Amino acid sequence: MLSLKLATSNIRKGFKSFAPFLMACITMFVMIFVTASIGLSPSIDKLRGGSAVAELMGFALIILTIFSILILIYSYRFLQLQRSKEFGLYDILGFGKVRIAGVAFLELLLSYIITVVIGTICGIAFSKFLYLIFVNLIGGSYFNLAINPIAIGIVMFIYAIFFLILMIIGSFIIWKSSSLDLLREESKGEREPKSNIFFAGLAVILLVAGYYVALTVENPIAALVKFFIAVLLVIFGTYFFYVSFTVWYLKRKKKRPSYYKPNNFITTSSMLYRMKANAIGLGNITILLSMTIVTVIVSLGIFFGTENMVKTQFPKEAQITSFGDKKTSADLSALTEKAASDAGVKVNSLSTLYMSPDLEITRKVGSETQFIARSSGSTKLLDQDDYFVTLTTIDSLKSLGNQDLSALTENQVLLLDLSSDKKSATTTVNTVDWYGHQYRVAGHLESVKNFPEGISPTNSLLMVFANEKIMNQELKNYNSTKGEQDYTQLPITMTLFEVNKADEKKLTTAFNRQNGNDDSLSLSYRTETWETQRAQIGGFVFIGFVLGASFILGAALIIYYKQLSEGAQDKRSFKILQEVGLSKAEVQKTIKSQVRMIFFLPLVITILHLLGAYRMIDKILMIFGVVDSNLTLTISLITIASCAAIYYLIYKITSRVYYKIVER
Repeated sequence: MLSLKLATSNIRKGFKSFAPFLMACITMFVMIFVTASIGLSPSIDKLRGGSAVAELMGFALIILTIFSILILIYSYRFLQLQRSKEFGLYDILGFGKVRIAGVAFLELLLSYIITVVIGTICGIAFSKFLYLIFVNLIGGSYFNLAINPIAIGIVMFIYAIFFLILMIIGSFIIWKSSSLDLLREESKGEREPKSNIFFAGLAVILLVAGYYVALTVENPIAALVKFFIAVLLVIFGTYFFYVSFTVWYLKRKKKRPSYYKPNNFITTSSMLYRMKANAIGLGNITILLSMTIVTVIVSLGIFFGTENMVKTQFPKEAQITSFGDKKTSADLSALTEKAASDAGVKVNSLSTLYMSPDLEITRKVGSETQFIARSSGSTKLLDQDDYFVTLTTIDSLKSLGNQDLSALTENQVLLLDLSSDKKSATTTVNTVDWYGHQYRVAGHLESVKNFPEGISPTNSLLMVFANEKIMNQELKNYNSTKGEQDYTQLPITMTLFEVNKADEKKLTTAFNRQNGNDDSLSLSYRTETWETQRAQIGGFVFIGFVLGASFILGAALIIYYKQLSEGAQDKRSFKILQEVGLSKAEVQKTIKSQVRMIFFLPLVITILHLLGAYRMIDKILMIFGVVDSNLTLTISLITIASCAAIYYLIYKITSRVYYKIVER
């Protein structure tokens, strides 16, 4: 009973010390609760792509769980440091370490109850709010989030495990520390770290190696593997940079004449003596900021890039596709018009297209002026000599509205580089060797109107023949080079047209009634395709938003703890400096200089990390069909500016805490 009263009194009277810990617990509880409640809600089943969203939420729950326990351990260790003198007094007064651990256990139990109650209330409200954002993001129409009690139970169980881990850590520290150690723990300063030129050099090597891996990646598929290698190199390099390189640099500054100026002397000495503690915190902040920016860029890039991808694949609102050579262009045009007539709807801008898309070709190494095609069966996918070649005819391009094209003879072709980076080196080609058949390149097109381009991360090329007969013969030559087990490429006939979105259901009904179970025919719409894609990637974007918010909140909490701990230590130092004659204005100038250095160094390093990783991020986005580099650049700049603004806001808010403690 005494222990319970003591624990309750400690939390109530020492709320100033417990508040940061409770804030961290409740914040991470809410983030986990949001993920679990949306992922396990029966409302998800009523949305398009709900099952995929639930799986993504489960993945995010694992990441947030790992991230949360790290934040809680960090915050609880800070709380213990603040209360170490109190525990030391308990031990001297004969309370005993078993009872001290019992009081710590009851404090954690009460903190757990407070976290669960407040976190559940805030979590339900925040979940419903974010669910509205999520539904709008995927274009859904069901806005009522039903909270599954199982979600509450799972989060409570996760946090029970968290607090058990904290209890074990706290008890271990109390048990192994003597009364004198506990009394001196709070006031114990950092020893001056030793300058280690080896680890300082290792930091530079690891960072340069990580940047080199990221900047030299060419293959988008390989980018995924190299991404993790680069991330590990940069993470270790970042920690070594703060732990060793900054210490080496500060010690170098001590040898300069400018070091003996009051402002430089105090700032450099203070940073140097406590850099060991600062280094880990600064490294954590840098990594969290980098994770936030990369997560947001990839999420937004996929979302907006997918919309552009659908628009590229659907230059017009609707298209009917016939696989194989059963239907001619005239047959498919007549079928489209009849379906529209039966449905009583009007179609506009009707055009036809005959093509065979995405033939996997390897360009044989040779002259830059000659393109020699060969089978890609023995090559690695996405090598620089791999191409996706689309075959079509001059009449198809003219039907799409490209009337200014000249006629071609049977031994001539037109080429158009469809690669996103336009670096496939086909603009110098003047002859094409297509499996032994020679063609002269009559011209290189800069662009074509209304052509439904496929999105591919590898080199892409459009080859235009004089007529369908020649194209079919070359398609046959291509298929003959493939093994019996390989997929035979079929030609495609398409009609592309505009139709009112309100009439799409009627047109679909008439089309299905007219064609029955003919699997070779399909009708698709741009709007419907985008809605489907939006539902599939909306969950991914939402997860990126939740994780990004969690990472930036984690960085904010670490910054806040650093301000509290450093404020308490610097208060004593600056008081001594004032007593030996340093003016208040000089103290304030020194404080601001040190705080700015500590806060903005992680932001600068984060931006450098992003510059190094930008090329790799661009390649990874290509795997998801996002090939618009300008879009990626725009999103990156906006994300960096937004995160920098949020970081500055955190700096302004938390620096006030530091100033109040130091100037008190």
